[in-house]
Amino acid sequence: MSIGSSTGDLGITRGDLLPKGTDEPRRTQIPIDSKLRFFETSTGTSLVQVAVTGLTPPGGYVAKTEYWSRLAPFKSRAITLVSSGFTNRPGTPDYPKEFRDWLVGGSVLSTSQEASGQQWTQGIYQPTSPASALYWAVDPDGPIGRRIGLLVELGSAGELRNAIWYKMERPQSGLVFQNTPSKVSFAQLFVGDTPSIDPRDIDPQSAWYYYHGVMRPA
Repeated sequence: MSIGSSTGDLGITRGDLLPKGTDEPRRTQIPIDSKLRFFETSTGTSLVQVAVTGLTPPGGYVAKTEYWSRLAPFKSRAITLVSSGFTNRPGTPDYPKEFRDWLVGGSVLSTSQEASGQQWTQGIYQPTSPASALYWAVDPDGPIGRRIGLLVELGSAGELRNAIWYKMERPQSGLVFQNTPSKVSFAQLFVGDTPSIDPRDIDPQSAWYYYHGVMRPA
């Protein structure tokens, strides 16, 4: 596997080719009542902005739900995820506007924020969309050497249709992140010069598990 160049050694990555810029995670759960942004690392262009509701969603939104606002096609070899809390607390007068403003300008998809450990399936997910890309990063949950994958199912124009998460171990709580990362850098998976959507090209020794949520137009 390589990020723009060949590494040899049966295509397995080496430590000096790990995605750069991954922060130490904050010791909290996956962010509810929070904002996430996926952007193209080289240009800073926002690809997707996510708003996650908790128990007190704004009017017209559902509790414990992720709302993914698609802003630009996924056509980058390197993407970065950043997360932060809302400036205004849920239930306060300015919170609904901040929530809606975070999603404005994109085509919004929604999916449940909660999952059980049993919903993580061992094996390889088979995409059904016209195109897909698999991105990988150092897993913020650790330990050293553990990886995480994000498979994006794309339409013919590169627009996001669904997101499938991969972990090297089944998370018993069902959460993608046991510790919420403030920043994670992802690199698209390649074998030589060919894109790969097989997590075994990240680590062939791991028993990979995936979570396939269902995204629907919101």
